[in-house]
Amino acid sequence: MYTTILVKVEDRVGTITINREEHLNALARETYGEIRDAVNELDARKDVGTIVITGKGKHFSAGGDIKRFKTLIETKEYLSQDGIYYAGQMTKAMKQCGKPIIAMINGVATGAGFSIALGADYRIVTPSSKLIMGFIKIGLPGDTGSIYLLSKLIGIEKASYMMMTGEPVKGEDAIQMGLATRLVEDGKLEEETYTFAKMLANMPTKAIARQKALQYNYFYRDLDCFYYDEALQMAVSSREGDFENAVNAFIEKKMPEFNK
Repeated sequence: MYTTILVKVEDRVGTITINREEHLNALARETYGEIRDAVNELDARKDVGTIVITGKGKHFSAGGDIKRFKTLIETKEYLSQDGIYYAGQMTKAMKQCGKPIIAMINGVATGAGFSIALGADYRIVTPSSKLIMGFIKIGLPGDTGSIYLLSKLIGIEKASYMMMTGEPVKGEDAIQMGLATRLVEDGKLEEETYTFAKMLANMPTKAIARQKALQYNYFYRDLDCFYYDEALQMAVSSREGDFENAVNAFIEKKMPEFNK
């Protein structure tokens, strides 16, 4: 059913694993829809009380697929407003999900991969985890609700610093900033995450679903409007020279030169 993710259910915990290890779990075009559909599928299952999202191998997700961006530039398709809005429905589904969602952040989570972690209710990290709002490094403002979700989580000033600099935040700092829920030792990420997930899975699931519904209705009700505006700004930015220069520089392993 799914081509870029793996889905399994065990002990009332549903796990979604981004399965593009050879690409550092960069998100293919279909990955956004597959994660959205998997979240909705697990939300509807009575034998699932909690959802864990992670990446296969060493890293959570490298974000958008730069090679795909290169193709879009060469064909002059660029990023479409409809496509960006569609991608945003992934994190919207996570926020509307009635089950608690835990991001088990192995290694690096950057760009849209970081957005997936932001869409979760909880983020479990290790000292080796790195959270990066990397959009600015390729001349883009951000998609998949990243600006909105990050600002809600840590406030405008700290979010702006992460967005405008693209600097990585390590596991210990993520805890101090309020980006992450729990810091665990390297080598114990899976054990600690699933212990927490199973505990949540055996809580009153209907009451938790009502809690999440109240949170969405009163704290995220304008999220869909944000996705429309975000999609417009991303589409416009993808047609400018900074995006093309940065994508080419990334592939050629050079430092990009941006328009001043």
